[in-house]
Amino acid sequence: MAVRSKFSNIAFPAFGLFQVPHDFKITVDSIEIQKKEFGAWNSIDRYDKYKTLLERYISVKEEGQIFDVTCLNLSQLISKPVKWIIDARARIHDLSKKQEFKARNVRVVKVVKNAIWLHSVSYPFVMRKNILDPKEILNQSATIAYIDNVWVIYKFTSFPETVEMLKL
Repeated sequence: MAVRSKFSNIAFPAFGLFQVPHDFKITVDSIEIQKKEFGAWNSIDRYDKYKTLLERYISVKEEGQIFDVTCLNLSQLISKPVKWIIDARARIHDLSKKQEFKARNVRVVKVVKNAIWLHSVSYPFVMRKNILDPKEILNQSATIAYIDNVWVIYKFTSFPETVEMLKL
């Protein structure tokens, strides 16, 4: 059985912080964090069986607790310096320890609507339509990482780079 990565059990969307909080408390009906020692405790989730997890996070965010980033997929997560997240199943993940992943730089060979095909990868990558300009993306290369038996886009580059491993 293959070893799973630190990203393997994350359910998206995931709400992240760029620093690991000093402390956190989990109770039957809430999750609270203390970002810095002697800092204020902030509620990041209050359980309500009539609301989805996303609705609960939005209501807490309106009260002033703001996450550094919201990631809709693994590609977005690995491209940011996220150290700590709470995922869509209210599970906490400490991502502060780096892991090495096989990586390579490949050229973009085809773009159809919001799907991108990369050289030597047999399946397309689906991107958000608002960040995809087919004319420009065809002139790019992509750095991809092999995470949990799937290639994931790490970044796009204008010039090919030699990459064999990424520490994420």
